[in-house]
Order: sequence, then structure tokens, then C-alpha cells
Amino acid sequence: MNQTELTERALTVPEQANALIVTTSEQYEAAAEMLLNIKSLQKEINETFDPICKKAFDAHKEAVAQKKKVEAPLIEAERIIKPKMADYIAEQDRIKRAEEERLRAIAQKEEEDRRIAEAEQAAAEGKHEEAEAIISEEVYVAPVVVQKTTPNVSGISYRETWDYEIVDMSKIPREYWILDKVKISGVVRSMKGATNIPGVRVFSNKTVAAGRSGKRR
Repeated sequence: MNQTELTERALTVPEQANALIVTTSEQYEAAAEMLLNIKSLQKEINETFDPICKKAFDAHKEAVAQKKKVEAPLIEAERIIKPKMADYIAEQDRIKRAEEERLRAIAQKEEEDRRIAEAEQAAAEGKHEEAEAIISEEVYVAPVVVQKTTPNVSGISYRETWDYEIVDMSKIPREYWILDKVKISGVVRSMKGATNIPGVRVFSNKTVAAGRSGKRR
């Protein structure tokens, strides 16, 4: 059977399936026969299209392999260059933060010295309460921003990513825990109805399987 005939036959099946009513034993057997016919048609489709798919897949696989072979030296070069650039940026940021902190410390010291001098002047004039207020007032210094020296290169950008490490498992809130669904599924598949996991309800779902090689009941 060619591809066109297979397509035409397959297109008629959903309509036939929609027309099915299964309320009697005879209708059940008719539905079972249709299901088995569907499996037979699927087998023909597989036999017709699988070789075509395999040929296309093999061609695609070969093309991807060739592409990767050509790209490999470029990817290796990127792997070498990018960390060097990232390390430079990190070092420049460290230098920038250190300079900002140094300048801020200088500004804070100057402000403190100004306050002390002002308080001493007030005390010398007999304004002791004013002097006390000047000394006790919190010193505020505006943040110091140093211009970055890293050049802006068109086409080059940086993405900042954050990561973490666990330092105390016992302090992590419950909402950050992940349920091991794979492990639970494995236990349920193995133990079936005998599964006994607190907080878990085990149930089964029946599905219909069809195949011409199977025995009809």
C-alpha cells in the first residue's frame, strides 16, 4: 500500500471511531475489531515510513556531526577567551569597589573632623547642648561612585548569574524542599497496592492495549 492510500485510510478512522457506541457485548467486540484494525494499519504505516524517517535521520545526524566538527575550534577558542574577559571584569569591579570604599572613608573622616571642629567651636562659645547634639548626630556620607574603566565594545555584553551553596540544611524552609517523585514512582510500580508511604494514596488506571498477536477473550 502506498503513502497516499495509507493517508486516505487513516483519515477515515476518526469518523468511524466517533460513530462507535459500546453498550453491548456485540458492540464491544466490534470496537475491539476496529482497534485491532487500527493497530494493523499503524504497522503498515511504520513499515512504509520508518525507512524514510531513518534515512532522513541519518542524513541529519551526519550533517550535525559535520557542523560540530567545523565549529569545534571556534567553541574551544570561546571557552578560552570568555573566562579571561570575565576575570578582567571581576578584577576591575573589585578595584572600583575598593576605590569607592577608600574615597568614602576619606569623605566620612572629613565629615567627622568637620563635626568635631564645629562641636568644639560651639563648646568654646558655651553652647554645650548644641555641641552635644552635633557630636551625637549620625554622620551621613553620600555614596561615592567611581566611573568604570572597562571599555564598552559593541556586540559584547555580560550576564550576571547568582548561585548558592547549602550551609545548614536544617534551616532551609519546607517550601524549598523537592519531593522525590521518581523514587516514589519506583516504589509504587514495584509494590503496587502494597505500597505504604505516609501521605501518599496509591491507585491504578486501566488502559486498553491491542495487538493482532494477542489472544482474544
